[in-house]
Amino acid sequence: MTREVHDTTTLEHNEQPLTVVFVRHAEAGGPIVNEAAGPQLTSMGRMQAERLADRLIKEKFDHIYTSDLSRAYYTAQEIIKRHKATPYTVTADLREVTYYHFASDVPALKPALRKNIRAEREALDRFALHLRRAHNPGENILVVCHGNFIRSIIPILGGRDPQESVLIEFNNTSVSILDVWENDQAVLKLANCVRHLLPGQVT
Repeated sequence: MTREVHDTTTLEHNEQPLTVVFVRHAEAGGPIVNEAAGPQLTSMGRMQAERLADRLIKEKFDHIYTSDLSRAYYTAQEIIKRHKATPYTVTADLREVTYYHFASDVPALKPALRKNIRAEREALDRFALHLRRAHNPGENILVVCHGNFIRSIIPILGGRDPQESVLIEFNNTSVSILDVWENDQAVLKLANCVRHLLPGQVT
């Protein structure tokens, strides 16, 4: 807008996948300085972001994407400080979405809310399409965003509706890795990993 060795035999592909590393933002809360940008990181959140950035310091990313909301943006900035040569993009398409995209029992919604949900789904689809068009197999992409966004886009990248998927908890600064193949196939290689945090830092 972590690179691993992959066994591709089960998917009958010869090419490499596009690897997308999803990170949920660090803990946020407290007074909101900018209503549009949302809450800032807490002191715990800043600590989480630093530990996450230290974990990823030796990884090579071809591009970094971050939501423009403060909690994701400032989490990403800690990583970007350690990857100054890596291009990055800040985009509103990565903003948090409602749970309605993966809820199985959505109630009757008012027109304004239905319109908002459609706009969110358009952003999800737009970013998924952008990843496939702008990046090549073998690239390693980092996406810093939000929990419901990750829950929704992972199945989309695998050619599924989010309502068809098993839901996963995503803790603050958790790392999840998705290998995205052509023909709408995707393999979740890692989910909600917080090994960079101490037990008392997991939120």
